[in-house]
Amino acid sequence: MQILGMMSGTSADGIDAALLQFSATSAGEFRGHWHFPYPAELQERLFRLQESDKVRPYLEMDREIGRLHGQFAQQILASGVVFDLVALHGQTVAHQPDGPDGYTWQIGSAYAVAQATGRSVAHDFRRADVVAGGQGAPLVPPFHAAWLATCEPLLVLNLGGMANLTWVPEQGSREPVRAFDTGPGNVLIDAAVQLLSEGNKRYDANGDWATQGQIQESAVQEWLAMDYFRRTPPKSTGRELFNARWVATQWSAWRHGEADFLASLTALTAASIAQAAQRWLPTAARMLVFGGGAHNHALLTGLQAALPDLAVDIGEQTSKIPSAAMEPLAFAWLGGQCLLGRSVDLQGVTGQREGVVLGSLYPGKNWSTLLNLREQIC
Repeated sequence: MQILGMMSGTSADGIDAALLQFSATSAGEFRGHWHFPYPAELQERLFRLQESDKVRPYLEMDREIGRLHGQFAQQILASGVVFDLVALHGQTVAHQPDGPDGYTWQIGSAYAVAQATGRSVAHDFRRADVVAGGQGAPLVPPFHAAWLATCEPLLVLNLGGMANLTWVPEQGSREPVRAFDTGPGNVLIDAAVQLLSEGNKRYDANGDWATQGQIQESAVQEWLAMDYFRRTPPKSTGRELFNARWVATQWSAWRHGEADFLASLTALTAASIAQAAQRWLPTAARMLVFGGGAHNHALLTGLQAALPDLAVDIGEQTSKIPSAAMEPLAFAWLGGQCLLGRSVDLQGVTGQREGVVLGSLYPGKNWSTLLNLREQIC
């Protein structure tokens, strides 16, 4: 086996590569060495980053988020539940996939999870799609198609912090799955509730606060004119665009009541989803809603009003999958695809150039057992 090792040291002067003819019974044989120097400007930027404190909080939080995931998984193991592989999405802290140097970053140490549980971990699912020219999100639509397809086309809406919408063709159809992030899901509503309640509330339970207000249509239309809502798919978004700062800016200029503000933000969320479905997706007779926003009655009422020809249903009532379980279940499925080395085709979703294997594998103590299970599955 020929293995190419690549290293960029603390000196940051460039990349060294060496070729090893690997052997399981000896140290192997050296086959060649190559060097690529970094541009001076890149080297200076690296030095500034290494010598600053900017990256340290992210690294500390990476460990903390990983430790919490590991402790929780360990509790599940201790309760008697058996699992062989952890599929770890992690916490998104940066997402800007556009351009040749686009990026997405999810923290949460896979190594901490493996240490806590003794199980192997599939992680870092999004970056391979970005490198392949995709948006890195949404990744769950192929799972929607695998689990929820019926004899007629279907829309699946995930209302997490951001909202993503999937069009699932009918069973047996050659039509590709289509999906994209429509914009905000719960993020603006939650940020407004926290702002208006001075941190005493985290979200608008059942949409009750918004229901007390009057929608200010002029504000909703002004917000809908934002560039993101006009962009054609493929597209994805995150807190870089829709966040608490944006909400605070809008509130500072608001001339109506608190409930009106929440009602209008809720209407914006519903209108942006409905507008996206009507502009960029084929028709369907039904929409299944998952995620935390599925329990916001005001939001679902707004969606139904904006899409009168569509039956808007809470997904868990039909699929028997709890609303909050759909995404982790989808990433468990993606973890299985990663273990099997299967490419996931997201060309009709994220805009990737070709299907790629999503995720990385970190071998835990059960790695040999897991490989045997993989052979049995294959």
